[in-house]
Amino acid sequence: MSRPIQVRISESVVRTIHVEDGVQSPLEILPVLGAERMAELLASELDKLGFERDGNVARRNDPDGIEITVDLAAATVSVKIGAGAKLEEETQRIGNAGTEDRMRGDARDEIERRFEAQTEALRRDVTARLERKLADLRKELDGAVGRATVAALTERASQLGKIEEVLADDAGNVTIKVKL
Repeated sequence: MSRPIQVRISESVVRTIHVEDGVQSPLEILPVLGAERMAELLASELDKLGFERDGNVARRNDPDGIEITVDLAAATVSVKIGAGAKLEEETQRIGNAGTEDRMRGDARDEIERRFEAQTEALRRDVTARLERKLADLRKELDGAVGRATVAALTERASQLGKIEEVLADDAGNVTIKVKL
């Protein structure tokens, strides 16, 4: 009587993964002055918000890992976030001698499924962080665009005549009195 020989197979894999998510959208800037001057006024406002300018691009990296890039010439904003993780998975299989190849393949497939699940969980986390940030960022950028627009309107009004009074209310409405 013969007895089957049992074999134990162990597989372990270490993998570093990186996931990113991002969004790009236009900034709604009124063409009160020429595009170049409007970009300068917006850049000035973004500078006050901690952005660093490099040519026609203003960029800020927030402590939460989110990178915000404003293309001043194209009037677009790009927001990007990334995250990485070092994953380590291990599994074992026990079977009869002669089935080692199948057992090794099954072990690798299981590890790959675990990696895919962990990668997807990291991707969902990154997307959720980005979505939470977008609401606050939209308010911040809308404020900068609004202040740049008011500066442009004031500059334009000074070209028409002498500015006598500039009134602003809490709702963001601005009245500029000009003596022609």
